Amino acid sequence: MFKRRGAKLATMVLTPVRNKLATAVVRRVEHRSFLQFTHNCEKQAFRKLQKSCVLFKIMDERIREQWDSNAEAFSGLIDGEGTPHHRKILNPCVEVLLGDVVGKKLLDAGSGEGYLARYYAKKGADVTAIDFSQRLIEASEQMSEKEGVTVDYRVDNVCYIESVPNVEFDIVLSNLVLLNVPLLNDAIHEFHRVLKAEGVLVFSIVHPAFNFFGPGSWEMGEKDPKTQRREGLHFKIDRYFEEEEYERYWKTREGEMFPEPISFFHRTLSTYFNSLSSAGFQLLAFAEPQPIDDDPFFDRESRIPFFAVFKAQKI
Repeated sequence: MFKRRGAKLATMVLTPVRNKLATAVVRRVEHRSFLQFTHNCEKQAFRKLQKSCVLFKIMDERIREQWDSNAEAFSGLIDGEGTPHHRKILNPCVEVLLGDVVGKKLLDAGSGEGYLARYYAKKGADVTAIDFSQRLIEASEQMSEKEGVTVDYRVDNVCYIESVPNVEFDIVLSNLVLLNVPLLNDAIHEFHRVLKAEGVLVFSIVHPAFNFFGPGSWEMGEKDPKTQRREGLHFKIDRYFEEEEYERYWKTREGEMFPEPISFFHRTLSTYFNSLSSAGFQLLAFAEPQPIDDDPFFDRESRIPFFAVFKAQKI
């Protein structure tokens, strides 16, 4: 498992050497000038940065390979409209927070199979969709052509968006993406960069306090013959404050395992809130959506929140 180091990397590498530490070390190296000492510190920091960049590149390629390998299975799971959890819990909440999108330039950041990009294009938005899986972008383009919907699809990475200039969009939507990226702060800063003044960011994640893709799990009972789901007796959570990467296998609608595991980066709620603030966003709304009806299929999700949704404005 990889510990989450991304949020601390920039501080570790770029923060100047503290005066007390520098003074103490300089006193011990009488034959070395302070300028030479500073130069050596800069070289060491640069080497650390180079090493870290190599590690992140390796991680980036590993995660990209996961999604390319799982692209067909994932597209089948989404099936053009999202899973029941998307349709009955998450998507209605996201749509309320987005508001009227007619005539707005919208970036779907981490678009996956592209069903939300197509949905909001049909609603009247001018949509650009990015995903760093070439295979998912190809699948999205095929679906858009089939549905007669115009979306500008691009292969790009939400952590460093190369294909989008500054202050380009009115809205950034990132739906169930940030829990799968290693560099949260980088992604949030990129969303801030590409938004126009007072532009809006809406993003969703699996709720960190009840994260069964991370340190949590349900204690299960017997299968309900009506819903064909096992009864959730209670939810267990431990090590909430340990921000780590977890690998989990998803299943297709037919119950078969995806070809490759998917990486999930567990973070606390405060980490998400603080990342927004440090990037220059003001929080406008925070939602923990519940099922939109009394369908017994969602008994577990009616008792504890499955998703967390954030709406923030660029300031």
